[in-house]
Amino acid sequence: MDTLASLLNKAIENITNLNNELNKLKSSHNLLTNKYLESCNTIKDLQNKITNLETRVNPDVAIDYIRLEELMIKICRENPNNLGPKGPQGDIGPQGLMGPTGATGCIGAYGMPGPTGPTGCQGSQGLRGIDGSIGEKGPTGCQGPIGPVGHIGPTGFKGPNGLIGIQGERGEIGQRGPMGDKGEPGIQGPSGEQGLEGKQGRDGNQGPRGEAGMPGKRGQCGCDCKCVGKT
Repeated sequence: MDTLASLLNKAIENITNLNNELNKLKSSHNLLTNKYLESCNTIKDLQNKITNLETRVNPDVAIDYIRLEELMIKICRENPNNLGPKGPQGDIGPQGLMGPTGATGCIGAYGMPGPTGPTGCQGSQGLRGIDGSIGEKGPTGCQGPIGPVGHIGPTGFKGPNGLIGIQGERGEIGQRGPMGDKGEPGIQGPSGEQGLEGKQGRDGNQGPRGEAGMPGKRGQCGCDCKCVGKT
C-alpha cells in the first residue's frame, strides 16, 4: 500500500509539472502570436511606404517629382512676371493620383450678371406651405351712407294662425281700486230649500242663580178638620 501511495503521489506530481509546462507553452504561444501580428502590421506599413515612394520618386534621379511639381507651380504663381519664354507644349503624362481635397477658399466677389436665359417650362406645383398665424383684426371702417328706402311690396297672404304660447307666470296683485257706487237692489230670488238639521250642540253651563221671588199667598185646607186653627 505504501508503494502504491508513493507511486500515486509521484504521478500526481508529474501531472502537475506537465500542467505547468503546458501553461508556460500557452503563454509563450500567445506572446509569439502577438509579436507575429505586430510584425505583420509593421511589414504592411513598410510596404505601403515603399509603394508610396515608388509612385512619387523617380529612381533614376532620386527626386520626388510630385513635390517638385508642386514647388514649380508655387514658383510660377508667386512670380508670374519672372517667367521665361513659353516653350513648346510637352507630351501629356499619365494622370497622377488624386490628392487630398484642399481647404475651401474665400468666396470671391460676384461677377456681372449674365443675360437672362429663355423662360423654362413651368414646374409642377409645390406642396402647400404651413399656414401662418392669423393677423390682428383691423380697425372698423367708417359707416357708409344709408341708401334710399325701397318701395313697399304688395301685402302677402295671411298665414295660418300660430299655436297658443305657453301661459306666462301670474303677475303681482295690483293695488285695490276705489270703491264703486252702490248699485240698485236686485230682485229677491226664490227661497232656497231647507237645509239638513244640524247636530245638537253641547249643554251650556249653568247660569247664575236668580233673585228670590215674592212669598206666595197661604192656601186653604180643603178638609173639615181643624188643622188650620191649630196651626
